[in-house]
Amino acid sequence: MLVTFNLRRLLYTFVALRRPLRRARQAMDSDNRAPLSVLVLVPCRNEAATLPGLIDSLERLAYTPGCLQVALVDDGSTDETQSVMKRAAETHGGWHVIRFEDQRGKAHALNGALEKIAYGDVIVVYDVDHRPEPESLERLMAAFSDVRVAGASGRTIHRNAAASWPAYYAAVESLVHQMITMRAKDRLALAPALLGSNCAYRRAALQQVGGFLTGALLEDSDMTLAFARHGYRLRFVPDSVTWHQAPETVGDYVRQHRRWARGFNDVVRNHAVGLLAERSMPLGLRIELILFALGYLDRLALVAALGMSLIGGIRAEPTPQARRRVRPLRRSGILMPMALMMPFVQIVAVFVAERVPRGMWLRLPALPVLFGLDIWAAVRGALDSIARRPRAWTPTRRPSE
Repeated sequence: MLVTFNLRRLLYTFVALRRPLRRARQAMDSDNRAPLSVLVLVPCRNEAATLPGLIDSLERLAYTPGCLQVALVDDGSTDETQSVMKRAAETHGGWHVIRFEDQRGKAHALNGALEKIAYGDVIVVYDVDHRPEPESLERLMAAFSDVRVAGASGRTIHRNAAASWPAYYAAVESLVHQMITMRAKDRLALAPALLGSNCAYRRAALQQVGGFLTGALLEDSDMTLAFARHGYRLRFVPDSVTWHQAPETVGDYVRQHRRWARGFNDVVRNHAVGLLAERSMPLGLRIELILFALGYLDRLALVAALGMSLIGGIRAEPTPQARRRVRPLRRSGILMPMALMMPFVQIVAVFVAERVPRGMWLRLPALPVLFGLDIWAAVRGALDSIARRPRAWTPTRRPSE
């Protein structure tokens, strides 16, 4: 498992950091068709303090006049979120407020909004802490000039990476995931992941796959596999940028990543068997989608390899049979440096390519320690899945603006 994931990292690093293929650049060019109508959905709960900042950003979005509407979706808020939404809708034509009295989760809120508002060839989702750049929507919509494209994600950048060590680590892993993994998968037509925000869905394709999976902890990842299994293309648009906030405390980071780890476990359960049976899908795409769904398993594999290395270090009985039993365990120790070195190589490579600020480089030596948070969250997520603990959509606590 470790070898497979590290070979994948090596391939994606090479593909992502080389000059883009000409056909990849051309595929994103706009054509002369009429602009697509867009419905922006903003699902939230108890976000009265954060929502005004997103509303300001939505006001500045550049898009064809008359082709954009916004729906602010309140999933059972108990604070002043509803009042903030109503004030925004009163001053903007084409803005809607939808309220659900009981909290049912993000996927349910999105599906409910789509049932109430028929407008929009394309559905765009923004989380409340995101701040899209004015040109980001137009750039994201360019991906849909290809009728085969069902979904596209733009780039999300943390604006508080220097606020704390957990925020820094979250910014680093996001940078690697997007600017190496997702960029490479886009160039190789291997279904780059749909993100939970700054993400667009073609409504007709969304209806064909049955909408967002209610109760899913990672409705975006589930939709990634659902679209791919229906033969649609997915795109990553790195020049469509939104800024958002990373969790700044250890507790918030672990809670967020436990939820993601458990969400991936759900995705594997829902799609792995079906992917193995999808004979019409290219083998490379099937393998990649399974590895994507198993993304958090590499952390667990690393823990297992560490345990095997420790067992292999135990002195064996001086018999040939005992030595044969222990020798394979000792070999697993070779995987540990490789498993740790390849992610570090990716980080250094993307730091150079993206010309990150000096402060990002200065914090680099802390990454091995911070990686322990990542592993702990993956282990806790696996235990949550095994124990079938209750699930709920619990937004990450937002740092102050």
